[in-house]
Amino acid sequence: MRYTTLFSAVSLAAASATSSLAAQLPFHVLDELRSSSYEDSTVSTLKHPSLPAHSLRVTQPKASLCERDSKARTWSGYLDVDLDKLWEHHQTHGLKLSAQEEKRMQEHPKGVTEHFYFWAFESRGDPVNDPAMLWLNGGPGCSSFTGLLMELGPCNAGPNNGTEGPHTEWNPWSWNNNATMIFLDQPIGVGYSYSSWTNQSREDPAPARIFDTPSSARDASAFLHLLSLHSKDVFSGPDGKGLPEFHMAGESYAGRYLPLTAAQVLVDNEEAIAHPERGLQPLPLKSILIGNGITSPKHQFPAYISYACDNNHGFGTFLSKEQCASMKEDLPTCLALTEKCNSTPDPRAEYDVLACKLALQYCEGKLSTPWYETGRSAYDWRHMGDYEEEGWVGAFLNANSTKKALGVDARTGDKHDGNFIGCSDAVGKHFEKTGDGARDSSWAVKEILQKGTRVLAYSGASDWICNLEGNIAWTLDLEWSGKEGFNKAPLEDWYEDQWATESKTTTTPRRAGQFRHFGNFTFAIADESGHFVPHDQPAAALSMVNYWLHSEKEGRLEW
Repeated sequence: MRYTTLFSAVSLAAASATSSLAAQLPFHVLDELRSSSYEDSTVSTLKHPSLPAHSLRVTQPKASLCERDSKARTWSGYLDVDLDKLWEHHQTHGLKLSAQEEKRMQEHPKGVTEHFYFWAFESRGDPVNDPAMLWLNGGPGCSSFTGLLMELGPCNAGPNNGTEGPHTEWNPWSWNNNATMIFLDQPIGVGYSYSSWTNQSREDPAPARIFDTPSSARDASAFLHLLSLHSKDVFSGPDGKGLPEFHMAGESYAGRYLPLTAAQVLVDNEEAIAHPERGLQPLPLKSILIGNGITSPKHQFPAYISYACDNNHGFGTFLSKEQCASMKEDLPTCLALTEKCNSTPDPRAEYDVLACKLALQYCEGKLSTPWYETGRSAYDWRHMGDYEEEGWVGAFLNANSTKKALGVDARTGDKHDGNFIGCSDAVGKHFEKTGDGARDSSWAVKEILQKGTRVLAYSGASDWICNLEGNIAWTLDLEWSGKEGFNKAPLEDWYEDQWATESKTTTTPRRAGQFRHFGNFTFAIADESGHFVPHDQPAAALSMVNYWLHSEKEGRLEW
């Protein structure tokens, strides 16, 4: 599904082996787009001379496709990246790439353009003043539209009951109740995103380029900066305001995506300030929200064992004594390989790809395989097997009427066949080849905290794959200026806000979990939730995000 899509395959393979994104450009067609659907409207292209390789194609599909009971507007389109211009831009400005990234850029075929698909939804509340939030799902290789359509978007994909066909149902607990939400499919090959040849007569599939998180972070940062430059035109119209601030959120492998993307945004902000002649502006990034993320493998690999074997939270044990003993014997080797993978002093510099591949394969193979053998979902020990909603999401996004309404290009996805796939195995394998999943991301969390960006890490208590024990461990061990105060802060209860309940008749607030907070860092536990907190506890998740975005008690999950 998400984080474990790739690693489940790795685990099973290991088991088999052992057992046999000058001036702003005006958005002239905005009024036209506001009153028309994709089929009879003009697509606007947004550019900036200081981002020569990147352009945004934006249109406004009918809100009824997802926002059936709301007047909030929606936008969709593509971030197009000309790789030849991108490489030229890197060389002209002397931008620093790791040795691996530079080698891949040099060896990549000429004449390729990448297309990253996004779908954005205006805030239902106060769209002029509410913040914007980017949402990323993980994988690596999984579409953010699964988060949109089965967790926190304006609508949920409805069941395929044979009579109504692929459809959506309005979500009263959508995170766009009080924020403009932007869902981005990245890297290339994920969901509706794809690569193509500049020479459109070529019919063979264009190759991928992004094999690790640092590469994907640069494109995500360019996307946000370009969108921010035009936010006044796109989101509020020429007489309105631009979006006042940005936040980024996601889950699972986004525990790696988000810290590195935020760190890249802040580096790009510094470049914009240092070079005003380029006409770029700093992105007003205020925070990131990491849901059940994989952020520090050295803390989270051991938590596979402790969560499954030690009954630290009263959930019971899930594996046999023999399995637990075997996993504990394999842990030192796993940690040694993980340490070697992350031994580079500069986390942005070249690293030992082979060591990281070995760490990923060994740790996942040895420490996760026993869990999958139980038949329990890695995302929630209370759930057996797959989530049927994924099929509903796929059916809706593969419907021709949906693609036509959203302006989806014909040759989307990692197979360039127009077929939407929730998680791309091809993208997962690219990331596996670089060992990206064994790389530490907590250094980037420290960096953005030190620069004043707020961070919320939250964990559904019933998740196993990115469980609360591993997330508690890395948040407490993080070497940042507020470590002492954070570690001394007690866990306090937080509550589902009354207005977020469906009936709004509740007189007694329901405890939704606990949180620890100090400075600009908060860790929260969500009760009765697994990996997908907005799916399992939608009202509580909406309360949490509104506390985070709108409470004057910044970082405390209360009003």
